[in-house]
Amino acid sequence: MLIGLRCFSILYWTINIVSREPFMQSALKQRLDQTNPVWMSFGPEEGAVEVVESFGHYEAEYAAIRKGVGILHMPWLGLVNVGGTDRLAFLNNMVSHDTVSLSVGQTRRCFLLSKQGRIDADMVICQQEGNCLMLMDRYATGYVASELEKYVFTEDVDLTDITEQWEIVGLFGPMALRALESACGCKEIIDLDPQAFTQITLADKPCLVIREDLGNTLGLTVLIKAEDMDAIYALLTEQVGGIVPDIDQSEGENPTSPKRALVGRSIGWSAFNTARIESGVPMFRVDYGPDCLPHETSLLEQTVSFTKGCYLGQEVVARMESRGHPKRKLVGVKFDSTDLPIAGTQLQDEAGDVVGALTSSTCAPLAGQNAVGFAMVKWGKHRKGTKVKVGADGKLIDGTVCALQVV
Repeated sequence: MLIGLRCFSILYWTINIVSREPFMQSALKQRLDQTNPVWMSFGPEEGAVEVVESFGHYEAEYAAIRKGVGILHMPWLGLVNVGGTDRLAFLNNMVSHDTVSLSVGQTRRCFLLSKQGRIDADMVICQQEGNCLMLMDRYATGYVASELEKYVFTEDVDLTDITEQWEIVGLFGPMALRALESACGCKEIIDLDPQAFTQITLADKPCLVIREDLGNTLGLTVLIKAEDMDAIYALLTEQVGGIVPDIDQSEGENPTSPKRALVGRSIGWSAFNTARIESGVPMFRVDYGPDCLPHETSLLEQTVSFTKGCYLGQEVVARMESRGHPKRKLVGVKFDSTDLPIAGTQLQDEAGDVVGALTSSTCAPLAGQNAVGFAMVKWGKHRKGTKVKVGADGKLIDGTVCALQVV
């Protein structure tokens, strides 16, 4: 379950560095391979996708997110299309957040729950003129489409897993909107609000852009038809001087050189993972999964409405809300060491009792390279300021429970 030297994740999924040839055989794969990236597998053992872990310049990739724009291929995401005139009312009866109030161009994050109130999928719903798109973990799309289909009776609703038809690229950093404006020539994109999306044209091809920030870091998710992916990825990276810009190699560790108007580059999972942990953004099937209740995720405000009507699993959510708290909760943890504990390592309290386990960790540049991470801990040990210990490099290091946004 190794992610590299700087960050670890995955409690539910398998992540491994791979030295063999990647499975992805495409024009994009050939383009990326010219830069000799480090590849890793992401997902379940059967059907894992190949993801770039790093292009060999982790520090510059991380700096791009913080000072410019990092361009990330995100093959672990997938899409379900929901059509029909009754789609919003139908979804409102199925998912944890309100959908009937969605207008065209708006998005809403929500959970699809089991009857037992456990999280089957974490999704962003995008309302279009005649349909909705549901963006989620690609390994959930088939299940979500077939499961929701079971509840369609007389409603005008149709559901289709369209994951194989689309590719997804993320742009993260303060220059993300500027880079996209440069690529599409559309000045209006600069004004795209959070939780909104729009259609643009890239390389003469229509794409959808969702404003989905990475915590307090500006973020865009670009949905691209599979056959257009290579041309559009090339266009996006051209805005910043290429996948691995020569400027980083010719000027050492100065990725903000004034010789380049737009600071940025392609990035891999490792730099993205560091930034998302620092920014307090846990991931489904990484930091919480199908065995979790919504109240355990620390994401209720974003994903659950307590004023809408009934939905699948709602009774369990309401009962948990009335009882006050779950048995465990996802929290942030800051450590007093640069030693990096790995995901799955148990946390102990000051008495030496096991109180939880890490789900993700990284050495955070914004915390002086000290280790930080997320952990699922017992209720009562979730409070800010609680002292914990964890094993790293053969010794116990001290840590403190904090909010999800660890720095």
